Order: sequence, then structure tokens, then C-alpha cells
Amino acid sequence: MLSYKQIKTFGKFSISFPIGLTAYAGFVLFDERLSWEGVLASLGIFFLSAGASAINQLQEIRLDALMPRTVNRPLPSGSMTMKMAMLIVALFLITGSVCLWFFGWAAVAWGWIGLFWYNLVYTPMKTRSAFSVFPGAVVGAIPPVAGWVAAGGSILDPRIHFLAFFFFLGQMPHFWLLVLKYKDQYKKAGFPVITDVLSKKQVIRINLIWFLATYISALFLPVFELVDQLAVVWILTLSSVYMMVWSLRATMIASKEEHSPQLRKMFIYFNSFYLLIMILLYIDKV
Repeated sequence: MLSYKQIKTFGKFSISFPIGLTAYAGFVLFDERLSWEGVLASLGIFFLSAGASAINQLQEIRLDALMPRTVNRPLPSGSMTMKMAMLIVALFLITGSVCLWFFGWAAVAWGWIGLFWYNLVYTPMKTRSAFSVFPGAVVGAIPPVAGWVAAGGSILDPRIHFLAFFFFLGQMPHFWLLVLKYKDQYKKAGFPVITDVLSKKQVIRINLIWFLATYISALFLPVFELVDQLAVVWILTLSSVYMMVWSLRATMIASKEEHSPQLRKMFIYFNSFYLLIMILLYIDKV
């Protein structure tokens, strides 16, 4: 009998949940209100994301068995059979598709575009290129588009293009900080990593550029009328400026230290910033 913990790990719920939140952000920004309909659309993306993550583990079962951080996942550990894994994948995909179907075929299509891109483009490229993060970042830009379309928004609207771009930017530092932390495990499993091409210091400094680009782009959310309440704009502005200053300082420290705890702080602070922005997007529509 499978436990909830095994199913949660197989569907990477810790990643699928924030992905669902970005879809909800896209829905709310067009619909201009918090609603249960938006929750249903975000659940659709959550389950499709869980399905994509589960398929990814089916694709990389041999590689997962080589890394300490993934060796205890259900498939490489042997706690889940292939038959059960396929059944769970089917349930994830069917549930996600049904949730999105209430909003029309376009919403379903965008949900599946994200899945196809993750499993058929990004996943195979991870074993071939240290720069797979670039196509991988596209995956993070698709959920808000799916949410926007589910709410009835046009794909031609420049506002959703900018929102997708904002989430695209955040994927690079998120991924590269993980690589810096687990580079030895990735290399052992045969994944090409960015530190094969660039030094650790170079990666940290390039990461600063992505950090700053993300924080600067956040300042343009009011320009694209994605937020307009004065209090929200002020919080967004002050938070972005603070993160710019903090990232500059943290980068200087991390560049001088061989095993810097700053990298972990960067990862936590950066992802917390994205969570704050999503909360502000929701609050703005209350």
C-alpha cells in the first residue's frame, strides 16, 4: 500500500504546488478577483505538473539511483512498482485535464504544452547540455499563461507576455544555485553541469545578473498594470530594491568563500521573493 509521502514525492508536490500558484496568479490577473474558479484552474496545472514530474522520474530512474538526493525516491528505492507508477501518472494527467476542461480546450492545450516541453524537450536535454536551463526556464513561464487563458485572457495581450517573462527570468538563478549545491552528485550521475564550462566564481557572478534582472523586471509590474494599488506598489518597490542590495552583498561574500553558506541563503531569499510577489499580485485584486 502506497503512502501519501510516496505519492507526494513521486509527483514532486513541493514543486507542483508553487507551479499551481503561478497559474492562479495568471488567472487572477485577468479575472481581477480571487475566485474558486481560479483555484480549480490552478489545481489542473498542479496535477499536470505532478504528472510531468512523475514521468520525469520514469525517464530518469537509472540516473536517480546514482544520486544520494534522489536515490530514495519511490522508483529507484523499489517502494513503487512500474505498474503502480503508470497508474498514478494516468490519474495525475486525467485529473489535471478534467479540471482545465471546464475552461475550454485552450486551457487544456496550454497545460499539456508545459508537460510536453518539460518531458520531451527539457528532460532529454539535461543529459546533453550544461545550458539546458534555458529551455528548462520556458517551463516556468507556461503555467501563468495557462491560468490567464483559462480565465478568458488573450494570448496576444502584452501583460501576460511580461508576466511569463518575469517567471522565466527566475528559473535561471533557481536552477544554477541547485547545481552549485549538488554539482558533484549531478556529475556522478552523468549530467553535464555549468561548472564544467565556467568556474564557480563565474557562475555566482553571472547569477547576480539574473538576480538583478528579476528584481528590476518586478519594478515593471505596475507599468504593465499588473498591480495598481499604491500600498502594493510600494511594498513591491522596496522589496525589489532591498533584494538588489542584498544580492550584491551576498554575491561578493560568496565569491570569496569556497563553501559559502550564502548560496543557501540566496536560494531561500530568492524563492521567498517570488512567493512575496505572487502574494502581492493576489492582494492587489482583493
